[in-house]
Formats: sequence, C-alpha cells, structure tokens
Amino acid sequence: MAELHCHTTASDGVVSPEDVVAIAERLGIDVLAVTDHDTIDGALRARNHARATDARVDVIVGMEITTRRQDHIVGLFLDRAPRIFRSVPDTVDEIHAQGGLAIVAHPFLGLPSSISANRLRTALARCRFDGIEAENPYLGQGARNRLSAFLRDHADEVGARIGASDAHFGDLAKAVTLFEGRSAADLRRAIETRSAAPAVGRVRHPRPGLTAHVHNQYRSLLRLPVLRAGTLWRQWRDG
Repeated sequence: MAELHCHTTASDGVVSPEDVVAIAERLGIDVLAVTDHDTIDGALRARNHARATDARVDVIVGMEITTRRQDHIVGLFLDRAPRIFRSVPDTVDEIHAQGGLAIVAHPFLGLPSSISANRLRTALARCRFDGIEAENPYLGQGARNRLSAFLRDHADEVGARIGASDAHFGDLAKAVTLFEGRSAADLRRAIETRSAAPAVGRVRHPRPGLTAHVHNQYRSLLRLPVLRAGTLWRQWRDG
C-alpha cells in the first residue's frame, strides 16, 4: 500500500515531515511519497528521518510542481527540485530527465490548480505521463465523470491509474495505491507496468479542527507565495 501525495510543514501541510513518517508507520503504509508544493525539503527530511529511525516505511522524494498555467504535476523519485512555472510538457520532460515519474494531480476539478481536459489533451501532444490520480478525496462526481470520459480515449498516454490522499493534516491513506510487493522499487515497477491500482482507504481520521485549518490557510496564502518567490529568484540567478 502506497500513499503518493501528502504535504508537510515544508509547504502548506500542518504536520512535520518527521510526524508524517510516524503516521505512515502507524497506519502500515509500505511506501510514502512526500510531495510538498514546489520544494523537496520536506521529502528529504522525511526520508532522512525514516532512515535514521529504521522505519519500515519506504520514503520517496517527491514534489507537487506548479506549472505556468497553475496546473499541478506530481514528480516522484526525484533527485532535485524541478523548476516551477514552466509549461506542463517542459515540467514532465524535466522530471523524466532526472529519472523521475510524472503524475497528473487531482485532474479536472475546475480549479486553478487542477488541469482541465483541454489543457491535458494539448500537453499530450508533446509529452506522456506515467500516471494519473484516479482516486483522490477531492475528486467529486463531476470530475470523476470527466476523467472516465477522458481515459476512454487517452488511457495509454496518461499511464497508470493511482490513488492518493493529497493529505494536508496528516490524514494519510484516505486514498491509496495498491501494488505487488512492499518497496519503493516494487511500486515503481507497478506504475511503469500499469499493474498498480487505486483504492479508497479504509482509514477514518477525525475532522481537522479550526486551528489546523488556520495553519493550513496561513501556509497556503502567505507562506507558499514567499517560498515560490524565493524559488523563482534562485531559478533566475542560476539561469
């Protein structure tokens, strides 16, 4: 069982990378991808903590990347942070250039952070994805219907169908990816061979309290713009 989309205090989550690892351990998650917005710092902290504590869970370095049109792409198995605010095809190419996997995050929600069917169709003229989030707690019935229709024509181009919680409050395993094996290498093989499967998680978390929501909104509305500005400055500085 893998959790392939979660956030920590490194971006707009309210749980530290170390605590996310502890939660994954408690829930029996085999593979955990930490995918903070536009930074891999939280993922690196989580991976280092898991190794230092001999945790059972296998931590993948990931990132939820903001593209030029604000569409979000999840990169998995990253060595370095991809550049932000680039086109979707250029983002996918940069993920693949470092040996990572590119996943379409929470598609067709009708929100600025969610790619539309038309924009995804345009991107597919220039790139191919390794997977798409077919199970995500934020996908309503309308988005699911649009996704089903899209997959009838483009299943080969968007890769494996995966499940992911998009957790911001430590509420992991609301949606998961099932695969044969237990390691990150096993998971990668399942995504590449499209034998991975999305599933609704059986874990029930208490509803986040007001304080948690305030922290999330503070990080989303105030901290993330500062983080992205710093990232863009470094991209400009480094060419």
